[in-house]
Amino acid sequence: MDNNVVTLGAAEAKHTDVLMQVRALTEAKVISNSQLAKEISVSPATLSQIFSGTYKADPSKMIEKLANWLRMREQRNNTPSVNPGFVMTQTAKQITDDMTYAQVTESIVVIFGASGVGKSETLREYKRNNNNVWMVTASPSRSSLTECLYELALELGLDDAPRRKGMLSRVIRNRLVGSEGLVIIDEADHLDYPTLEELRILQEETGIGMVLVGNNKVYTQLTGGRRNEDFARLFSRIAKKRGIHKTKLADVHAIADAWRVDGEAERGLMVQISERPGGLRLLSKTLKLAAMFAKGGSISEQVLRKAFAELETNE
Repeated sequence: MDNNVVTLGAAEAKHTDVLMQVRALTEAKVISNSQLAKEISVSPATLSQIFSGTYKADPSKMIEKLANWLRMREQRNNTPSVNPGFVMTQTAKQITDDMTYAQVTESIVVIFGASGVGKSETLREYKRNNNNVWMVTASPSRSSLTECLYELALELGLDDAPRRKGMLSRVIRNRLVGSEGLVIIDEADHLDYPTLEELRILQEETGIGMVLVGNNKVYTQLTGGRRNEDFARLFSRIAKKRGIHKTKLADVHAIADAWRVDGEAERGLMVQISERPGGLRLLSKTLKLAAMFAKGGSISEQVLRKAFAELETNE
């Protein structure tokens, strides 16, 4: 028999097997076609054509994407994890209360301080659990007034928003008026004074709550470092300020409880890890890797040290 025919037949059999496995998952509603298309970076129309056999180009690359997706799914399912997800630490509770205050009282709150204490995770959790909460993250490329407003417009669902700052401000204001919502700006230390002032005016005109979150530079920017007249006008509108400058011991113990890490040695090591740059973020990454190493068993000091060493290696 021709080897080419044998190879072709094996490839077709593999394609068929992959499609059958994936179709079984979509038909069982384990995952939707639209979500699957997103996870393998193809359009829903392309995925539909692959399933129906009407894809006109060579489907090999698409089948390979699906095969890789199946393989990664199997690896995740075969990797036991005790990851508890979001943990409501003492710091997270304080930040949550601050955001609730901002939304209920239609006020501006500033949360600032050290990196890796759980600020961003808490912001996302609050957004997941509350209506009319919109969160954008500032960055060097999204720090100008126009870019910040446009990012907020997209978060508000205004996909056809104009790119001129005056018109942008108007459509955003119209969207927010009467919403009783909360706008969260993470990494707000990237924003300059004109952008902060525009956000202040937007908050006052619409009656929403607003939370500005970032490092210590946020507080310095809002005070102007000198409290001149312009910055004083902005600073005086801030109803509440929360400075978080280091990881709390209580936070580490709350995370240890959630991950079911009970040993004194293990908890002591967790505290040491949390005191390094990155704080709870580094601790979370270490615990996730340790859980993979433990393969469903308890997370021991030895496993924790192995995971930490693996993350810190610099070969």
